[in-house]
Amino acid sequence: MNQNWDDMRYFLALSRAGSFVAAAGHLRVTHSTVARRISALETTLQTQLFLRTEKGCRLTPAGEKLLPYAEQLESTVFNLEAQISGKDHQLTGAVRIGAPDGLGNRFLASRLGRFQSRHPALDIELIAVPMYYSLSKREIDILITVTKPTVGNVVARKLIDYRLGLFSTREYLQRGAQIRQREDLRGHRLIGYIDDLLYDQGLRFMDEFLPGAMTRFRSSTVVAQMHAVAGGAGIGAIPYFMAAADPALVPVLPDQYVERGFWLQVNPDSRQLARVRTTIDFIVQEIESSRALFQSLPGENLG
Repeated sequence: MNQNWDDMRYFLALSRAGSFVAAAGHLRVTHSTVARRISALETTLQTQLFLRTEKGCRLTPAGEKLLPYAEQLESTVFNLEAQISGKDHQLTGAVRIGAPDGLGNRFLASRLGRFQSRHPALDIELIAVPMYYSLSKREIDILITVTKPTVGNVVARKLIDYRLGLFSTREYLQRGAQIRQREDLRGHRLIGYIDDLLYDQGLRFMDEFLPGAMTRFRSSTVVAQMHAVAGGAGIGAIPYFMAAADPALVPVLPDQYVERGFWLQVNPDSRQLARVRTTIDFIVQEIESSRALFQSLPGENLG
């Protein structure tokens, strides 16, 4: 068999995307081009690599046998391009960053534009709530999570510990019963996540403030929860670094909080690229320089 990398690139894209249309979007070609290249590859190998169904494409046993070899070739080509051809020194191309929606939308988004202005040849792609993207499949370059990774061939580092507190509005609190302790929360409208849409069990913040808490307003994102709180819908658990940007939010039981951490993960091969390394350095520096924002109640110790 004498297959070139371009053949394997199409094969990997389809195996990961599961459909010709999705693979074409990733490769930036037409879906007919993907179909034609896969058919040509199957003809050359004299075997069927994919089963075509109404729901998409899935690997045949022959395709499953080819997959690890294609991935190994991908890793080899990736390292050659990065280290030998000099591409690791070029701050060009795209960097795709996945981050929880709060960190991505309320912290990184406003800062990555400044980073891009320093490196105008870079394309920045920011994905909030990135649970459907994989480092191992190279669908994403940098991944930030709220739990420490325990599996997979990734390089991980702790970015920072951050705190969340209970917040509401003055108008809402004036209408309801006084809150002196956590149990008093049961008489109020609570805001939280939709349980069956949680992409990380570490996001069950409200349960730590009030075990068994019944939320009356639920959303799949913390940004939406913060807007609901600011609109007077009730009381929610909001990260300090987000609450600091909205003067309408006031702390409830300000001496009590829960703590989580942000973890940055990267594929070992991707880390060799200058554009990825430089982006990581920028994210780390921005978070470290804003440490008080993540760990202090809004208005406290911000200098």
